[in-house]
Amino acid sequence: MEALLLAVVGLLGGVIMSFVGASAVMVVVPSLNLMGYRMHVSIGVSLLVDVLASIAVGYTYWRHGNVDLGGGLWIALGSILGAQLGAGVTVALPEWFLALSYGLWMVGSGVAIWRKGLDREAVVERLRRYVEFDSQAKRAAAALALGFGIGVNCGIFGAGGGILIMMVLIFVFDYAIHKAVGTSTIIMAITAASGAAGYWMRGNIDPTAAFIVASTTILGGVSGARLANLLSERTLSRIVGAVFIALGLILTWFRLTHLA
Repeated sequence: MEALLLAVVGLLGGVIMSFVGASAVMVVVPSLNLMGYRMHVSIGVSLLVDVLASIAVGYTYWRHGNVDLGGGLWIALGSILGAQLGAGVTVALPEWFLALSYGLWMVGSGVAIWRKGLDREAVVERLRRYVEFDSQAKRAAAALALGFGIGVNCGIFGAGGGILIMMVLIFVFDYAIHKAVGTSTIIMAITAASGAAGYWMRGNIDPTAAFIVASTTILGGVSGARLANLLSERTLSRIVGAVFIALGLILTWFRLTHLA
């Protein structure tokens, strides 16, 4: 029964991953925690799932010539260091605090996506009005710093940071959208691998659960991608936002009642 539930979690995570174009963490972590997995293990499993799923997706982009690690290497370097720091910080956080923070983070993200949608290029254009990088040195420094921040977020919350990496590639290095998505997927795998290594060394990864979830995440991602192409941007935003809000509220309620 548990294996079946893990498979369902992976399928749902894969569908949402294909809708958002990023990590399945927002589905995997709260679902595993509600199934009885410790929060730290849930995050560790999510990171390993990100590694496997991102490699599969990234390979497809690479075959079509949409991976360019030139500027992305600076992001990858920063994210590797940041992920180790984040993984170390998370170990020191109490289980209840981590779960509550995660639930509230999910609700906030869901509300933002519901209201403002998933138009990442519009966000990048707004940022360009205020900041401009006129040299390779400034681009590299910005990518390294932003990559470090993305890595810390990855280590703490178990998110590979695909959306954030993609936005940095577009904003700092002027990547075309398809090349940004393909490259960010590969960097997400590298970032998640660094975070997963930190969790693995601390005994916070269940390899069996990770394998089951990752396998069905890939299947769900392929199916979800086909469905996503049939839906409008607004509809996608509403679906993703609703799922995040629902899971966040359930996780928050569960932890609050458990504390009581």
